[in-house]
Amino acid sequence: MERKTPTPHPASHPHAHHVHHVLRADWHYHLLGIGGIGMSAIAEILHRRGIRVSGSDAMDGGPLRELEAAGIPVFAGHSGTVLENADAVVYSSAIGASHPIWEEVERRGLPRIHRAGMLRALAEGGKTLAITGTHGKTTTTAALGYAMIRQGADPTVLVGGKVPQLDGRNFRTGRGDWMVCEADESDASFLHLSPDAILLTNAEADHLDFHGSPENVRSAFREFLARLPPGGVLVYCGDDPHASALGAALGGAVGRSGAGRRVSYGSGEGSGGKPDPDARVRVNSITREGMRLEIAFRERVYPLDTPLVGRHNALNLCGAFVLACEIGMDAGNMLRALGEFRGVERRQQFIGQAGGLAIYDDYAHHPTEIRATLAGFRETRDDHLTVVFQPHLYSRTTYFAREFAEALAPAARIYVTDVHGAREAPVEGVSGALITAHLKGHPDAHYVPDWKAVAELARQGRIPEGILLTLGAGDITGLGPLLLSMLP
Repeated sequence: MERKTPTPHPASHPHAHHVHHVLRADWHYHLLGIGGIGMSAIAEILHRRGIRVSGSDAMDGGPLRELEAAGIPVFAGHSGTVLENADAVVYSSAIGASHPIWEEVERRGLPRIHRAGMLRALAEGGKTLAITGTHGKTTTTAALGYAMIRQGADPTVLVGGKVPQLDGRNFRTGRGDWMVCEADESDASFLHLSPDAILLTNAEADHLDFHGSPENVRSAFREFLARLPPGGVLVYCGDDPHASALGAALGGAVGRSGAGRRVSYGSGEGSGGKPDPDARVRVNSITREGMRLEIAFRERVYPLDTPLVGRHNALNLCGAFVLACEIGMDAGNMLRALGEFRGVERRQQFIGQAGGLAIYDDYAHHPTEIRATLAGFRETRDDHLTVVFQPHLYSRTTYFAREFAEALAPAARIYVTDVHGAREAPVEGVSGALITAHLKGHPDAHYVPDWKAVAELARQGRIPEGILLTLGAGDITGLGPLLLSMLP
């Protein structure tokens, strides 16, 4: 199927206006889309700082109950009455420009603040470390935040996934100067932020439903890097050609004054004539129990033992270490803390053992992420690997169908389900079958519209013993627990 270029998000969306908001302690903030992982974290941080907050979400469920238990008033649905006590609304990009709630917001004359604008307001008076990139930012943010906590820096941390070592949450409220946060490129909302330092993991094409083209994606990253202040720090992965080009394009002129620093990191492998990275990570050994790494940086070689596996995680930890060193953290203490870091939920997460299957779950929803995840399993295990992949977004499935097939091909058995549309309406002719059409040469690849059918196959004993790995950003995460409940 020929690739189609999706239509970019309209500039008329209220999020298009990057208004700098100064947090008001006497205001009541109402969060639209409060059940989202980023919004719920902001709500709890505001609440813990003594600021009045409430919220509403289209989906009633677990996240709202957790917020309610924390003492935050929440509502299912976005009726006009939820705004009765609000002085301002905070919203995520999940609340589209055509949503009827905006008429009520307009009628009441309420200021509107995008989620990322509120992140900036929360960081006011401190220093922001922004981790961005198409892949790897959640693990890198969590690793850096955890290590800085262990060092005693007492940062505020916001992560796009739940972290067992942050009490199973995706945020942490600190009293120190630093805020460590993910900077989201998916809707260009990171352009609300004014970071003191940026870590760029990579800059591949994704979220083309918003950006419209790969060049627009890189243009957004370019604009974000330009937001560094005088004396700002840019740490970027030299292994990724796009991140490397963006970093190199800045030359020595990091930040608006050109007085900042730029530092590259990577494996240095397959550089194709590019200069060696400033910090070089090498994987000395890798087993299912973890990796032994060496980081060569500033004329020293630092050993790092980690329970994480996969060369992508070696890069994530290296990037976190380099940025920590650049902002003055103690190298030895950071290495010890990074070695203790055990990862993020839904990242090669072991769910349980049932019926001869070791069940794992991973959030990978882009071809590069799938390749990295499968490589981690293949490097450390020789078990039969069954993968169940749920594509996420019709636009992404259309654009990357062939690349998804290539990334999935190393698995011994493959099931591809129907698309989890999330914010997108169904598109005729776009389903998981687009991907399996490119897997015709694979001996054991199948299109199964509903992932519950895979659970039934396992119950009938028709899936070989070994590893069963669920992949995707949608509700595929429910398959593992279902299998545990069905199988002996």
